Amino acid sequence: MSFPSVGSSDAPGDAGRDMTVSGGGAVFLVDDHRVFAETLALAVSTQPDLYCTGVAHSVREARSVLRELAAEQAPDLAIIDLDLPDGSGLYLVAELAQRIPVVVLTAHPRFDVLRRATAAGAAGVLGKDQPLHEILATARTALAGAPVRSRDTDPAVHLTGREMDVLAGLGAGVTLPASLRIWASPSTRRATTSALCSPNSAHTANSKRSSPPIDSG
Repeated sequence: MSFPSVGSSDAPGDAGRDMTVSGGGAVFLVDDHRVFAETLALAVSTQPDLYCTGVAHSVREARSVLRELAAEQAPDLAIIDLDLPDGSGLYLVAELAQRIPVVVLTAHPRFDVLRRATAAGAAGVLGKDQPLHEILATARTALAGAPVRSRDTDPAVHLTGREMDVLAGLGAGVTLPASLRIWASPSTRRATTSALCSPNSAHTANSKRSSPPIDSG
């Protein structure tokens, strides 16, 4: 299947424009949502300092497109979705981040996704709900080699001393009800249970565990 070469001279609105000028910001997009990918490609190519050198919709197609691109069309930046039909986009992140900056654009900007993407070499992670101007600004930042501020996906979680004691007991194999019996107050038991079972606490605990760097987001 051929890919839409948005950076070519046949692209709408680009007549008479040299899309392969050395030093320009050539952006390669990988996303399985075709309408989203083509809309973003069009937006990129309307920028005076950026252009889209190619679009792919799967891991396999991305690799094929990159092999076929001429040297003067090689991307300077890749924007990659993770949830692709034939595998995780993190494989592409790991491959491309060795040569060019890579920004992950995902519908699921969770903390575990941020951690795995960063481990694979991504310069940053953005949610697809971000405004277009922020996506373009992030692309420019990554192209300039400056640090990219990823979306804050993991607010800090602070556990009290008692909650840490209960968590330590759970790690030692003590059941939650047994761990909580050291307090007579029902309200204290309810509050501690709620704090330990919250999604943010789970994220904090999980972030301390080792995990494979390649996983779908």
